[in-house]
Amino acid sequence: MVIVFFALGLFNACQDKGGTEQAGGLQTIRIEHNNQTELFLEDVAANYTSIPLEMTEESLIGYIHNVAVSEDFLYINYAKGILQFNHAGKYIKKIGENGEAPGNYRQVRSMIIDPTDQSIIAADARLRKSFKFSEDGDLLAESEILSSPPIYITPIPEGYMVITDDNTQDEALGLVSINEIFKQDRDFVKIDSLKPLKAKIEKIFHTIWRHPSFITRADSTAYFFFPIGTLKEQVERDTLFQINENGDFIPHLKFQFSENVINEEGKRVFFIEKIEVNEAYYLVTYHYEGNYYLFGYDRKKDSSWLVKDGLRVKNLEGHYLPKSNGISYLMTEGVSELKGEEPNPIIHLIDWGK
Repeated sequence: MVIVFFALGLFNACQDKGGTEQAGGLQTIRIEHNNQTELFLEDVAANYTSIPLEMTEESLIGYIHNVAVSEDFLYINYAKGILQFNHAGKYIKKIGENGEAPGNYRQVRSMIIDPTDQSIIAADARLRKSFKFSEDGDLLAESEILSSPPIYITPIPEGYMVITDDNTQDEALGLVSINEIFKQDRDFVKIDSLKPLKAKIEKIFHTIWRHPSFITRADSTAYFFFPIGTLKEQVERDTLFQINENGDFIPHLKFQFSENVINEEGKRVFFIEKIEVNEAYYLVTYHYEGNYYLFGYDRKKDSSWLVKDGLRVKNLEGHYLPKSNGISYLMTEGVSELKGEEPNPIIHLIDWGK
């Protein structure tokens, strides 16, 4: 059964005016950390659709990496493969195979739907290539092996934009993380590249949230956010970028906390993990002293809200943080249909409005 909730309007108590200013021509949005409230998803979203995923012997789901939605199906990418459900949550079949044989994938880091033909595109970090599957599960194409692991793929008019990630030694900077960004056509042939992005790191195992968040949902514009590089890094990663025609990254928007980002001991206490852009909101997920916070800025009303641990969902306990990989969704726990097994989640697809 699919349950659709509609919000009649934003919750009035959460709408605090102000918090924006211009700094050197760059708009700055202030996050008032102590101005927290409790909100339900329906208080701030235009509507959302709740889809309980059917639980069978073939569709037991562990940790979910990605969710993608086509015109007819919902796809779940988890550790053992890609599963196809209908929009009511009924399990249909597995897409492709996770294994060693030719045409198999091993570690899908990013999954999208090609809007031109509803095919499933999977970027595999371990095999360093991308795969294209039909809705019937047939392998349609696979790319050549890339020079570094792909961590993100998204549809663009020409085909796809891909972000890869690797670590290397730089003569000037030492150990660096390198993100290559390039365009492919729909046959996975590279047609254009942007400038590589480098971030200095001290040790690979000390890195956290260092991959860029690539957002294209709003205004037909490509937005980039670069999260923090390492736990010890003293750089405030707080700026959202856009890309111009020359492939340059132009600062678009800055977020500023009401409290000091670095404490008296010289340690970072606020970490912005990701920024999502949609037509209605800038959504900022950040971390402070062991807790997550979600900040929402209404782009049209110049108002904002802040919740600790995430949003509530009607008739459910707990708080939940929305996720985004081209679509916005959050996950809540379902009811176990098989004895002794953890329940499949309920996927809540979010429409934030316009």
